[in-house]
Amino acid sequence: MIDSPAGLVGLLVIAAVGYGIGSISSGYLVGKIYRNVDIRDVGSGSTGATNTFRTLGPGAGVLVAVLDILKGALAVGFAQLLFPPGSPSRPVAEAVGAVAAVTGHCWPPLLRGRGGRGVATGFGALLFVATPAWASAVAFFAVALALTRMVSVGSLASVVGALVGYLLFCATGWLTFNWATLAFILVAGAVVFIRHRANIERIMRGVEPRVGTS
Repeated sequence: MIDSPAGLVGLLVIAAVGYGIGSISSGYLVGKIYRNVDIRDVGSGSTGATNTFRTLGPGAGVLVAVLDILKGALAVGFAQLLFPPGSPSRPVAEAVGAVAAVTGHCWPPLLRGRGGRGVATGFGALLFVATPAWASAVAFFAVALALTRMVSVGSLASVVGALVGYLLFCATGWLTFNWATLAFILVAGAVVFIRHRANIERIMRGVEPRVGTS
């Protein structure tokens, strides 16, 4: 709950900083530095780790994944710095920073809104907002990827895993339920699904690329 003008200003600052951090396109920068390639012009056109991995190689892909995860973590860390433990507004601040980072990653203004899918950045944020739910999301991702060999299916499954894990761990007492955290998972998850619309269409047509195939 935000109960003061200073708290509201703090949230606005967190939103701006989180969006700014998220909009720093790791994939674009690595593509330019690594091979002088605009990652938006190759493969799927996404600036995320999966497209970078497929078009520029494993080294570049892993680097982008790590950097994108860090973006989510840094956005939440900044929120936690402004709203320390014990602050009743801390969960709201974390959620605002997390959603802002995911949004900035997906729609970076300097790249005219052509960003990534939001999965890695969301993972980084969730790790520091609700670690048990993060573990559930990673597990769902790994199982779905192993069964289908489709990164997109794993990514979408991770959203389900985050939601199921959060609610389950809250119900069992491992986590304390908070509406702001649930809102972050739902909003960020919706963004991930929106950014995967083309992937979902290809999955339904049976033409979505699988890991290990060209």
